[in-house]
Amino acid sequence: MNKNDISTLIQFNYWANGRILQTCQNLTTEQFTQSLEPNPGWGSLRGILVHTLDTEYGWRTVLQAIEDIIMNEADFPNVASVEKRWQEEQAAWVQFVDSLSDDQLNQGYGVEPESGPKVWQTIMHVVTHSIQHRAEAAYILTGYGHSPGELDFAVFMKDRAAK
Repeated sequence: MNKNDISTLIQFNYWANGRILQTCQNLTTEQFTQSLEPNPGWGSLRGILVHTLDTEYGWRTVLQAIEDIIMNEADFPNVASVEKRWQEEQAAWVQFVDSLSDDQLNQGYGVEPESGPKVWQTIMHVVTHSIQHRAEAAYILTGYGHSPGELDFAVFMKDRAAK
C-alpha cells in the first residue's frame, strides 16, 4: 500500500462523513437523539455517529501510540457538537497520514509488530468500519425523509475530479 492511496481513502471517509452530518442538520434534536426500534446497536442516530467518531479517534491514537479516552454520547447534545469534534478528528487524521512514509504504512505496530496488522490494514479497517455505520445512518436519515444521497467511492471520485 502507498501513502497516496491511503490519503485518498481518508479523504473519501471524511467526504462521506460530511454528507451524513450535513443531512443530519435537517433533523430536530429529538430525531437525532431518540432511541430507535429496532435498535441498530448504538441506540440512536447520535449513538451510531458518536461510536463511529470514537472508533476513528481510538484507532488513530493506537497507531500513534498515544492514550485515548472513550467518548460519551451524552457529551454530544446535537449535530453541531458531533460535527465540530469530527472536524478536529479529520484534521488529526490528515496530519497523521501526511506524516507517514510508504515504508511506515507497510510496517506492523504495537506489541507484536512482526505478526500483527500493518498500519495500512488498520487504516483500511477504520474506513470500512465507518462505511458500515454510515450505511446505517443513511438508512435512518432516509426513514426521516432526508436521504444523504449516494455515498459511493465512485461518486466521491467524480466529485473530486469536478473540483
